[in-house]
Amino acid sequence: LEANGVDVKLFQVEETLSDEVLTKMQAPAKPDIPVITSQQLTEPDGIILGIPTRFGIFPAQMKAFLDSTGKLWASGSLSGKFVGTFFATASQHGGQETTALNAVTYFAHLGMMYVPFGFANKAMFDLTEVVGGSAYGAGTITNGDGSRQPSEKELAIAKQQGETFAKIVMTYDNGKNKLSAAEASKDSDNLLSVGTTTAAAGAGAAVAASQASTHGDPATSSTHTDVNVPVAGAATNTSTTANTSDTINKDNVGTTSSQPTASQDIAAAQSGQPTPSQDIAAAQSSQPTDAPATSQQPGAGPSEKPKKKKKKFLFCCGNPDDLD
Repeated sequence: LEANGVDVKLFQVEETLSDEVLTKMQAPAKPDIPVITSQQLTEPDGIILGIPTRFGIFPAQMKAFLDSTGKLWASGSLSGKFVGTFFATASQHGGQETTALNAVTYFAHLGMMYVPFGFANKAMFDLTEVVGGSAYGAGTITNGDGSRQPSEKELAIAKQQGETFAKIVMTYDNGKNKLSAAEASKDSDNLLSVGTTTAAAGAGAAVAASQASTHGDPATSSTHTDVNVPVAGAATNTSTTANTSDTINKDNVGTTSSQPTASQDIAAAQSGQPTPSQDIAAAQSSQPTDAPATSQQPGAGPSEKPKKKKKKFLFCCGNPDDLD
């Protein structure tokens, strides 16, 4: 594990038997390594449990330790962590696989991701000598008194399992870090995009407000007295005039709509006809602003005689006697 860049810490589970009982059992001395607590399982990215067997299942010490993870199960603190297993039995068929299968139930309930070893090492196919281990993880055969030590093949299997487990955990961890960085960058880009869009919307609102002030309805716009400047209703590009207002020749400003200019009003007044501006003023003085204005072209009478309505009408031209 350490050869693959993994920071490894070694622990042992707490002993449940008294020293007196252990002496009578001729149990070997405990190694000088720290005793782990269930809360410490939340710290690493991956955990490999070395489990001895008692009649094909856990010994009491390991089961007591795993049973103490109830609080972590309730909080989901171990969910998503990787876990592997390796074993030791006194006999060649002492229950290494059944112990692994019992362990899987704990891992499933805790939400942990179990990583089996498979038959990744060719020594596992060797039938010329006793070799511990299975698809669930490395293993060794110790004899009842613990006199047999792990063979070279068993150690090779264990080493390969550690390397494989380390690569899987590191690959996942690196991918998770890159995904987190990509999501953080995406969130940053989204914030920048929202800020830019908001600024653009604000600018658009300012332009729209400016256009609304210059494109007012002729019935509600102020009267222009300068005959050379277009009256309300003439098309005006706010963004263009804002940049070129100092260079525009007012004498050459043309109208792009059908609304009459002040010059046209004067020409109409000289001919004795009512001017459009006068019509507009008359409409404003005789009709509320929320009433719809209607117009009738000269000589274009209605196809059917409308019913009499007790309602006033405004018109810009024609004979008042034509209206009922």
